[in-house]
Amino acid sequence: MAREKILEMKNIVKRYGDFVAVNNVDFSMYKGEIVAIIGPSGSGKSTLLRCINGLNSVTEGEISLKGTTGMVFQHFNLFPHMTCRNNITYAPIKVKKEDKDAVNKRADDLLKMVGLENKADVYPGQISGGQKQRIAIARALAMEPDLMLFDEPTSALDPEITGEVLNVMKKLAERHTTMIVVTHEMGFAKEVADRVVFMDNGVIVEEGSPEEIFDNPKSERLVAFLSSMLRA
Repeated sequence: MAREKILEMKNIVKRYGDFVAVNNVDFSMYKGEIVAIIGPSGSGKSTLLRCINGLNSVTEGEISLKGTTGMVFQHFNLFPHMTCRNNITYAPIKVKKEDKDAVNKRADDLLKMVGLENKADVYPGQISGGQKQRIAIARALAMEPDLMLFDEPTSALDPEITGEVLNVMKKLAERHTTMIVVTHEMGFAKEVADRVVFMDNGVIVEEGSPEEIFDNPKSERLVAFLSSMLRA
């Protein structure tokens, strides 16, 4: 059976004035695929992600996306005046006009999935950073997107609670959720991704299976990057 292509990006360029953040990138992925994007800070990873969901308009090129996206940011962006459950249910009820009872049932299921069913009626200011990020993941999933985008979801977290969020993302991977994950967590990328993309200076330098990228890198730039990550 032929795989269904969910995203295709052709000749994508994103400029900010004279600065080229993404430079002539071609990228595509299939439904059920998990892609990790790695690379140094400022390499264009997050910009590419924002082009996919329309937060950034592309300067040149074409994007074809079948379905909807959900995005999880570095800094949670939860509504502080709403409980955790209301953060999750707000958009499906207000934007999609879904039935309130059905949405609340979905929220309860998502809270259980992220291990925070006991925080449903608590406000974001009363929970940890790792818990906030798990609520943010549940909020994005509540809209039932076809493609989940993660923009360095653990970078703002203390190392000891990073595992909480990565474990939730591993659960999503086990369910074959279609995901693009921009990450500095090399172990996660190696374990979970079907394909790893290495970006530098706004271009895709190399891509392949985790084994190809981590065990047999071809470009000197990727070798240097992986060496620097191992030393960090």
